[in-house]
Amino acid sequence: MGYVTNSAIIPILIGKGGLIVSDSLNHISIVNGARGSGATVRVFQHNNPAHLEDVLREQIAGGQPRTHRPWKKIIVIVEGIYSMEGELCNLPEIMAVCKKYKAYTYLDEAHSIGAVGKTGRGVCELLGVDPADVDIMMGTFTKSFGSCGGYIAASKEIIHHLKHACPAHIYATSMSPPAVQQVISAIKVVLGEDGSNRGAKKLAQIRENSNFFRSELQKMGFEVLGDNDSPVMPIMLYNPAKIPAFSRECLRQNVAVVTVAFPATPLLLARARICISASQSREDLIKGLEVISKVGDLIGIKYFPVEQEKVASVDKLKKLE
Repeated sequence: MGYVTNSAIIPILIGKGGLIVSDSLNHISIVNGARGSGATVRVFQHNNPAHLEDVLREQIAGGQPRTHRPWKKIIVIVEGIYSMEGELCNLPEIMAVCKKYKAYTYLDEAHSIGAVGKTGRGVCELLGVDPADVDIMMGTFTKSFGSCGGYIAASKEIIHHLKHACPAHIYATSMSPPAVQQVISAIKVVLGEDGSNRGAKKLAQIRENSNFFRSELQKMGFEVLGDNDSPVMPIMLYNPAKIPAFSRECLRQNVAVVTVAFPATPLLLARARICISASQSREDLIKGLEVISKVGDLIGIKYFPVEQEKVASVDKLKKLE
């Protein structure tokens, strides 16, 4: 899956004498891949191109530890949509910094490919970045494509190198034919190559669903992280004792939620992560909002004041049903 893709590919791309500059909130698969590579790892502040530039300038000026020789290779690793924050990457600014300092770029699109952009091509399309400028684009088939496995998109030379050097490709079992066909069929639907407009409808629906759900949660007084158009929206719980309370009470009312706690997040930054789907109807979303609102009142996780006139939209929608 995506975890194996990152943790197995990164050590093949770079090794001793190389420098990895990683976003501070990158996924654990990227962290483990960077640690296993033998390269020097430096971290820049989350989604902060100015700090990335400071780190690159300092590291290029100093060179390798002890010898101060020039770095053999520098790779900057970021995510398209950050899985625990729901935020879009500041990709245009980060790409400009990487070009300026001649660093390679590695983009993890696990949560963005097939979900954002006019035709579902991910954050590059959404933010107006030429995919050809990104050296390595990684993604998983387990989210938008509903299958298993992961992929790497890069130049012919990089792919040739990975095919002959990556243990995960050489020794692991191949994807089964039904799983591969599921991915191919899903891609055809997203691109409109199936002869219908289902893909375009689904992309419009997931964007509409995401923005509706996010805005309603915020109006109810929840602290919701992330950007508009992102289908990933964490609701902050903070207190570790509220994690099982929120999850179990929602489940008791027939709404299943995913809670995230330490070590996936810092100890006191627990959250519930909502991932919106294009297949969810407005009725589904309203039912979920009603339950989450009731449970939020019950366990006390509405950290912002509720403005009654703002939440009236949910009540109006209920009456219209």
